[in-house]
Amino acid sequence: MVLARCYKLKMLLSASMIVLLLVAAISSVILRLVYNIYFHPLAKFPGPWYSSATSLSLALISVRGIELEWLMDLVEKYGTERPIRVTPNMVLSPKPEHLRDIYWDPEFNTKSDTYSSGALGPPTLFTTTDGERHKQLRKALGGSQWTIGSLKKNWEPRLDELIELFIQKMTDHSRADEIIDIGQKVAEFAADFLTIIAFGESWGFVRNGRDERAFLTSWREGLPYFGFSSRWKSFRDHILKNALLAPYFLPSVSDQHGMGFLISHAAQQISLREKKIAESNGEWKMNNPDLLQHCLDARFSDGSPLTYTDKQAHITFLFQAGADTAGTGMGCTLRYLLTHPDALRKARLEIQEADRASKLSQPIRYDESREHLPYFTACIKESLRLAPPAPNLFPRVVPAGGRRLGASYIPAGTDVMVTPYIPQRDADFYAPDPHAYRPGRWLEGGAAREAEMDAVMFTFGMGPRVCIGRDVAYLELWKLLPEVVRRFDFELVDPGRYVNPGGVAYNAGLRVKLTPRPRGG
Repeated sequence: MVLARCYKLKMLLSASMIVLLLVAAISSVILRLVYNIYFHPLAKFPGPWYSSATSLSLALISVRGIELEWLMDLVEKYGTERPIRVTPNMVLSPKPEHLRDIYWDPEFNTKSDTYSSGALGPPTLFTTTDGERHKQLRKALGGSQWTIGSLKKNWEPRLDELIELFIQKMTDHSRADEIIDIGQKVAEFAADFLTIIAFGESWGFVRNGRDERAFLTSWREGLPYFGFSSRWKSFRDHILKNALLAPYFLPSVSDQHGMGFLISHAAQQISLREKKIAESNGEWKMNNPDLLQHCLDARFSDGSPLTYTDKQAHITFLFQAGADTAGTGMGCTLRYLLTHPDALRKARLEIQEADRASKLSQPIRYDESREHLPYFTACIKESLRLAPPAPNLFPRVVPAGGRRLGASYIPAGTDVMVTPYIPQRDADFYAPDPHAYRPGRWLEGGAAREAEMDAVMFTFGMGPRVCIGRDVAYLELWKLLPEVVRRFDFELVDPGRYVNPGGVAYNAGLRVKLTPRPRGG
């Protein structure tokens, strides 16, 4: 009897202890939420109570694919005079003039820990948070191979071949009277060109008319998780940084889809190249080194090569950075042209006039497009303004001593972010029609106004961390798009939509029927 009573007492005490622990945990969470909303150093900034309370709110908004609309609603509600609080420790700076203050300041060059989730694999140029480490990597991996001059010299002829093949395949679809997803087709084109300049050979996206090796699918599958993990701080701190739990949540080379699948492909490419070099006793050389070879040859300032992890991470980064960005830019430009017939008519007329004056090659060369097609250039810029391919958050950490943005003082340690979608739709800067697709705005104010708008274009970032592959995207945008408009008429079947799952966008369902145009027509 005594033992039974002791057992019951022990059970009651155990149950009481569990209840106490639960009450303590819940109380701790409630106190943290109350502190974040009312007593945190950022409590003075405007913003929704739920996102000020926990970063989980922003993570869920990102997963739902409504982040950009939500941020724009905040700007319309709270205005642009003060930064807007979007998580307990992050504010959005919505004014275009603050871009330079944040992204050009060398003391503002530390990225937020939102980049350190590991959801994209090991640290790269993009995800390295420390500014000094980034400088070292940029110096080792950067170089003339990324500039438009070098790209034109070394890769434009290969791009011309791919464009002709693309035109041939689109003509075949037209003859078969097929409806195609042109947004997906230009994304596959961009992926094909990426594999050419990255690995020296095409993977066959255009030739075979499909997403080879599930390249684009794997990238897109991983985006919602990337957005979720980079935005929810508690998940990063307590799960992804836990040695026991992290392997269950981070990408692995054994994965058959998502980011891990891309990492495994990167490892395969490195192994194949290093095997080729080893079999030649180190004598094998490329006449025109691809980006993989530049990565393998890269050296830090002390002469040391990249580690294997660095090599694998940055080859994966080539996949990630180029997977959909150029393709999204091309697809969005086509969508805007097809849904704005007057803009398409003007762009086509400009191409025809340049053709009649014998100013355009076949395919159109990059320099010809930039020099002789100013309106088409404006169409591309206006599309990148309204539909940036990577509308991510890009937060930086306020350095010691804090910083003042306009009239607002931001405490040290705060994450300050800008997403291209907001300043590129600024109601004052692009008045009176910031949300309208109007390419003519780039031509109306002369060179000074165009330069002013270029200075706040954040599509590919700015400052010392500007996108290293920006000119690769420019080369494709200014060559393929005018050539497609020159060669085909379009019947729009479905405009599709611009999708943003986790901070990187792509096009879904831009369906058309094509009709070849007569030469010079």
